[in-house]
Amino acid sequence: MIFENMTLRSSSLSNANLNDPVEKERIGITEFAKSRFITCFCQSDHELVPFWMYYGKKIRKNKIMMRFNNFASNFENCIYTDYALVEGNKKCAFISDELDNIINSSHSSNSSDYDLRGFIDVLLMFDIEYVPCKDDTFTSSYVGNTNVDFGKIVNASIPPISIKGCDPTVLGKKKSNPWEYEKETRILCALSGNQNPGWEYIDLRLKPEIFRGLTIILSPWDEGNLRKDVENIINASKLPEDIKESIIIEDSGLKGKLNFPENE
Repeated sequence: MIFENMTLRSSSLSNANLNDPVEKERIGITEFAKSRFITCFCQSDHELVPFWMYYGKKIRKNKIMMRFNNFASNFENCIYTDYALVEGNKKCAFISDELDNIINSSHSSNSSDYDLRGFIDVLLMFDIEYVPCKDDTFTSSYVGNTNVDFGKIVNASIPPISIKGCDPTVLGKKKSNPWEYEKETRILCALSGNQNPGWEYIDLRLKPEIFRGLTIILSPWDEGNLRKDVENIINASKLPEDIKESIIIEDSGLKGKLNFPENE
């Protein structure tokens, strides 16, 4: 998908397949996990055995590792922020000065290109903070009440009103430290107003420059066919020729050194 569609999948934080399900369970704000979508990367610049074992495709001999060249330092120039893609190949607009025009033009068409149930308001890249399993991150309530006295505002005798407040911005930013080996960096997409359109993912549209200088490391279980398959995918992509030529394909440093079957 990343080469064929030039997109990067950002999965809903409410996804049942999260490896650390505790991270979406924050007291009082769990429901807002459906408005947040994450893409995960590893900060490590070398191979990690657990990733080859448990991440990516089920067939280990078909896995690859992609090492982007200074992606984090060039993040804003690597992703289009006019719209992303969601289920049904519909467009999901970012909050922008053009949003009103998008909404008006979409309503006037019988076959809208846009899914107007949600709009991306936040796009962040950050390192995950790892905290102990019993940290109050997982036990504190992120919802509370505050009193607003409208009487003082309008100079009238109006009793203070209690309003429920919450802080969903903490979602997706911390994990428990048994997962610390992942050294995880994330891209977080958050929908405006904590919207819940029921999407399982958002596909971020990638600019070609993100692939410049990319290194692709082949599976330790590769039997000799994977390099050609990867070359064919790159050559069939819409990347400019100079960027295709800058991509390096390498054998794993662990090839022949792992005492694990390739299909278990």
